[in-house]
Amino acid sequence: MIKIFNFSNNSNVKETKLCNNRKCLKFDVSAKNICPLERDTITFTSRAKNTQKPQNNDAKPDVRSITSDSKKIKRQERTINSSLAKLIHDESEYNTVQLKRTLSKYMSPIIKRGNSECSEQRPVYELEFRTKDMNSIREKATQKFLYTKESVIKNIHDIVGARIILGNNQKGSADKVIDRLIECVEDGKLKIIEVENHLPPDKKYQYASQSKLRELARASSQKYGIMVRERISYNETGYTAVHLLVEFPNGITGEIQILGKNVAVFKELEDIPYKVLQGKSIKAEYKEIKEVLSSILPVSDDILSSENIERAKLRKEFIDYTTAAYKHERDKKFLSPSVTFPLPTFLTLYEFSKISKKTIHLDPALDFNNLYRLKTAADYKMQK
Repeated sequence: MIKIFNFSNNSNVKETKLCNNRKCLKFDVSAKNICPLERDTITFTSRAKNTQKPQNNDAKPDVRSITSDSKKIKRQERTINSSLAKLIHDESEYNTVQLKRTLSKYMSPIIKRGNSECSEQRPVYELEFRTKDMNSIREKATQKFLYTKESVIKNIHDIVGARIILGNNQKGSADKVIDRLIECVEDGKLKIIEVENHLPPDKKYQYASQSKLRELARASSQKYGIMVRERISYNETGYTAVHLLVEFPNGITGEIQILGKNVAVFKELEDIPYKVLQGKSIKAEYKEIKEVLSSILPVSDDILSSENIERAKLRKEFIDYTTAAYKHERDKKFLSPSVTFPLPTFLTLYEFSKISKKTIHLDPALDFNNLYRLKTAADYKMQK
């Protein structure tokens, strides 16, 4: 088990130098934590087919070890069995299909056409949908100590996931999406129970105005006679998006994300180091990425040991790099659909050093472009 230590922003640690062969300079050691999201959010990384046969005896927890395409549940860990996970998945899959039909219909007038570029009138690049696979449901249930169908449905909110991906950075693009969602709610086709605005350190990068999100929350409150929760989350990593929780008639909840195309691609990558630094499980196939990230993880229980202090500095530097990388994605121009490249490119460590005007001490392997190559190779193996 990897233990993750919190290094306070006000940590009274003296300046030191990294003791390695790379060039370095003194720098501020006040370490920031990656600001954890209150709950896990949907990801859309590629998944291999689930070949595990369902078991009988739905009501009893299963303590046998399973190996999925993505993660592992350790032997003797108590969890729901495969049959119950499959039941929840199948019911959620129906909700995903219904959500896809609904959003496709209401977003159709503002989705770009064919190979044309997104415009002010049609700012949506595409819609994405996914249902969490049964092994992921079991793994999440184990983490949360959930052993019944009712508890899983009540406490896991990302089994059903959708993304509304914007194709430009124009002001008001997200507001057009929200106007369509308000119409969808007023027609009784969508029940929103929570609206969360993820704001980056620099508010100029937020997608939607808070007043427009309040209109959406008010519409759902009035339509369904409920109190829709409104949240504002400040993320020091620079992540910015709008997250909506929706409730389906069968009690299952899902999440809709509104974010830009470049940010959506980068988030799929950044989600891996985020989970590693938070001590959460990731796909076994991403072990090479985890090994690279081990250089910024604590190595002992003594958080004041010289090595852990140095790693805290590197951790802070990596978070600053992540923040700059998100800004880079928000500022980056969108490519024409006719222009294709083998791999997307992200902010390099060299570019980050120029922006921050500091000497960078991170291992070059932590460059997001290298991490993306490792992720792409792992995804390819999973698809074979």
